[in-house]
Amino acid sequence: MCAGPGYGEPFGPDNYRKGAPPIAEYREQRSTPFQQPGSVLMVYGLDPLRTNADKLFNLMCLYGNVARIKFLKSKEGTAMVQLGDGVAVERCVQNLNNVIVGLTGAAPLSLKDEDNRNSTGEHKLQLAFSKQPFLSEVTNPYPLPDKSPSYKEYINNKNNRFMNPTMASKNRIQPPSKILHFFNTPPQVTEAELIQVFKDYDVVPPKAVKLFPMKSERSSSGLLEFDTTSEAVAAVMACNHAAIDSPGTKFPFIMKLCFSSSRTMSIRNGDSNTSTNGPGERRMEQDQQ
Repeated sequence: MCAGPGYGEPFGPDNYRKGAPPIAEYREQRSTPFQQPGSVLMVYGLDPLRTNADKLFNLMCLYGNVARIKFLKSKEGTAMVQLGDGVAVERCVQNLNNVIVGLTGAAPLSLKDEDNRNSTGEHKLQLAFSKQPFLSEVTNPYPLPDKSPSYKEYINNKNNRFMNPTMASKNRIQPPSKILHFFNTPPQVTEAELIQVFKDYDVVPPKAVKLFPMKSERSSSGLLEFDTTSEAVAAVMACNHAAIDSPGTKFPFIMKLCFSSSRTMSIRNGDSNTSTNGPGERRMEQDQQ
């Protein structure tokens, strides 16, 4: 990986803050989101065939507002992400650097078999602060292998979770784990329907689902357990914000995922034992619905 204008050094365990502005500067940046110097992140090691801007957004939005995402044509598997401020960049680096990602879906059918031979397994993400202060608009982005644009804006995307101080305070920052918390799903959703969502997106489905007792008729929530953390990360990238239809409603429910603070889940599919999520996750549900 070559350093140069706009690129940062891959981060090791002891230098993830390299190049970061002082914390005092971070506090000042929060008042003007999406245009703060020091808020651009370099992401290396992405699956070049399966990753697109929306999948990267689905992961990065767990740690801060996402403004823009741009893939680099000259560096395969590399993208630049502009976040709301340097604090969000630091959160991403601290939690996602060196994380292993499983397959985030099937490779595009238009690709030849030989194009797929080097992208059939897991990928390690490497994150770094960029030297660019912010990303400029790209008026004519090139197409990614799945035909989606290589540049997208998310400034007005309603799935950003840190849009105001109240929303931001409800998020509980967690590193990747093999257990996901899901919420904003149809009130009567079943375990089988949830598992089918992941199958429809061509990712490994959870091996266990735990539906929490509903506290209202508005939506449902619970936990999903995967065999490995890499499978859970891939599931977030592919299925965070997946639409789930519900009988009797005009619009589908937009399922929201995040990494759970729970580290074990003893139940298996079909088990009727009850459990509750942590207070932080419950507060986040109420805010994001």
